[in-house]
Amino acid sequence: MAFSLFHVAGSAGAQQPEALVSDRQIPVIRSSSGFVLLDTVVQDKRTGQPISGLTAADFQIAEDGVSQSITYLSQDRLPLSIVFLLDLTETVHPVLQKLARGASMVLGHLKPEDEVAVMVFSSHTELVQGFTTRRISTDAAIERAAQMKTPEGTFIDEDVYEAVDEALQSTAPESRRVLVWLTDGTANDENSFTQATIGKQAPAQLHSKSESTAKLLHAGVAVAAMIEHSDLTDLLLSAAQRHPGEIVGGARVGDIANYASITGGPVVYSAGKSATAQLAELLDKLRSRYTLGYKPAASGPKGDHEGKFCKLRVTLTPQAYGNHPEWKKSNIEVLAKSGYYR
Repeated sequence: MAFSLFHVAGSAGAQQPEALVSDRQIPVIRSSSGFVLLDTVVQDKRTGQPISGLTAADFQIAEDGVSQSITYLSQDRLPLSIVFLLDLTETVHPVLQKLARGASMVLGHLKPEDEVAVMVFSSHTELVQGFTTRRISTDAAIERAAQMKTPEGTFIDEDVYEAVDEALQSTAPESRRVLVWLTDGTANDENSFTQATIGKQAPAQLHSKSESTAKLLHAGVAVAAMIEHSDLTDLLLSAAQRHPGEIVGGARVGDIANYASITGGPVVYSAGKSATAQLAELLDKLRSRYTLGYKPAASGPKGDHEGKFCKLRVTLTPQAYGNHPEWKKSNIEVLAKSGYYR
């Protein structure tokens, strides 16, 4: 987030397998507009470590309160299409090189078929490198991004809206598209005043949180983040808490974490770890996601549901907890997107 006089730190898929497959098989997926693919992370809240080895019988999905029959499950099979987004605003600048080095080093953690794009963001986004599987090109793009600066603030709702457009440029049709934000997690109020002062390079018409959320869920793009505070971030957040009325540009935290929650994406925080270790942990969580598939139970004429937002709830079954008596429900977290548009 930029620091100035006015600123302070503050899918529905189209694929259907013929039968239930396990993560030990390479799934053969056929097109079908009536099939939903849903990415889910299961982790221990105490350690943040993902839990592997679950089967379809360990999950239960409710769509608009109606239980669904899971007919597809895989884990660590589908390639990733990742957009790395580096925060250029001033509170992040003291740790930007650290974030960039971590992003560069973690490229070796990816599989050959995974593709990566690089963007920067502040009051708007800019594309530094489009999707490629060439790690040398990506590394050079990250280095260029780390040298960039801006006096602009953070208009995170607009940034998310624009970033989805780039995620949809993925050339891998079966990949899971993910926006990975490297940031301190702070944002500015988005209004005509901040646009005229710390958002001069932003679009004339800004997109709202509801518009960005709808676009994310329509596109089936997940949000993930690594949040790293600089000393300046903590200093200015503290000042904002003591004197909220004096911070003209507004100051808020939690936007990226909220977007991640809506889409079922993981978030990691610094907690003294190196940027490389943090990003490796984040990628492990992305890689360990289960992809669940089901055909929605019919509840009326098809035309009545086209364009409808369907709420989703993913939980573990009693069988899963019965098979693992060492687990406590309060310690197990299941992350999945909140819904999708038919």
